[in-house]
Amino acid sequence: IVVAGDDKQLRPSELYQVRWDDSAESPDLEVDSLLELSERYLSTTHLQGHYRSKSLELIDFSNRHFYEGRLQLLPDREIINRGEPAIEYYAVQGLWENQTNQVEAAAVVTKVVEILQEHPEKEIGVVTFNAPQQMLVLDLLEAESLNSGWVIPASLFVRNIENVQGDEKDYIIFSMGYAPDKNGKMFMQFGSLNAAGGENRLNVAVTRAREKIILITSISPEQLNVHEVKNEGPKLLRQYLEFARDVFQGKFVPTVTHRVNQSPA
Repeated sequence: IVVAGDDKQLRPSELYQVRWDDSAESPDLEVDSLLELSERYLSTTHLQGHYRSKSLELIDFSNRHFYEGRLQLLPDREIINRGEPAIEYYAVQGLWENQTNQVEAAAVVTKVVEILQEHPEKEIGVVTFNAPQQMLVLDLLEAESLNSGWVIPASLFVRNIENVQGDEKDYIIFSMGYAPDKNGKMFMQFGSLNAAGGENRLNVAVTRAREKIILITSISPEQLNVHEVKNEGPKLLRQYLEFARDVFQGKFVPTVTHRVNQSPA
């Protein structure tokens, strides 16, 4: 038997989950997934080769914060020689209203059109933090398509952070969405990212790109006051914003990892 999985990505949804009703108590009935149950009885071997990202910047954050530096990557020579940052960081002055950010959604559409004009061969994916922002981006894309006459490529997707697992594209445009409201007040509420294990959603979102992530945000890392936040999701979000900005500004220093010969644990 071989059971393959990644406990650093999204856990099984409980929406349609059937609970075993048995009066007998057993630790095995408390697990949430087959992967977790298997770890109790089968030896574990970590796969170390990472093949999606063509630049170190695209996997370095997750490698350090989720995978204990185990991942090994051979960067793409052509991509590395371009000397371009693999993460672009764009700050906009958006507002959070009705669970959406109109300014950011418009910036996403502008960036999509720009990429399609300059690199029509590239596949694009857009990731948002919530479903309302996802629908707003889709509406604006369709409106732009009708107005300008260009056809939305069949390969382009717009998905929220809950349903992007397993996808990959050349370019990922990542819309934060969250921003101060019209009164300038910033709420530390980030949906499912706030929940226990919510940080795995961030890991999924920031590892979908083969070549480049384009981060569009209305908040700076310094605006996220996460010192009293209980769970890791918002804290890692602040760290990722800092990381993305550093990469874009040319301050990225790759993490040096050393292979250690270990028996499977």
